Amino acid sequence: MKKLLLLFCLALLLYGCAPWMRTGGPYTASEENVALELPDGWMRRNIKDYLIITRDGLLLQSILVEKIGVQDTLRHTKKKFRKGMLPLEAAEVIMDNIASSETVHGFEIKENKPAKIDGKPGFRAAYTYKTDDGLKMKGVAYGLMHGECFYVLQYAAPQRHYFDRDLKTFERVVASAHLLN
Repeated sequence: MKKLLLLFCLALLLYGCAPWMRTGGPYTASEENVALELPDGWMRRNIKDYLIITRDGLLLQSILVEKIGVQDTLRHTKKKFRKGMLPLEAAEVIMDNIASSETVHGFEIKENKPAKIDGKPGFRAAYTYKTDDGLKMKGVAYGLMHGECFYVLQYAAPQRHYFDRDLKTFERVVASAHLLN
């Protein structure tokens, strides 16, 4: 039993220490069913349910690419996705999930409008919030329903300096994104 516990802990440690990889150029995120162009000089990490990239560290800016099945339970809301949802209905679900996180305070949606992702109807939502430490953050999320899945590309950074600096980079990542099937 002790050996089994030790092996489990070792596997958990190794999984938790998955390496960050330098990005740049075309990238296929198979788990997320999306191909996109990643910015040069940023770092990426593939985690079980999503791809995350950053330039200066997750607290300074992050781009998240995630595929969520309609049957999946969201972490912070009881709302659910359903097949055939309209883009702005799906936006309401993912925005509620972000707003309901215990580390997000004073969440405000600044914009929620239709947008195309890979030529498919989706949405673009812009929002602000504060962290537990009172840091003012801005975020943008693009999302779409496709078949039995919801796809989201999300960018967040401190409102001051970092958000505006890297927003165009995020928009280029979104523009390059296309679903694999």
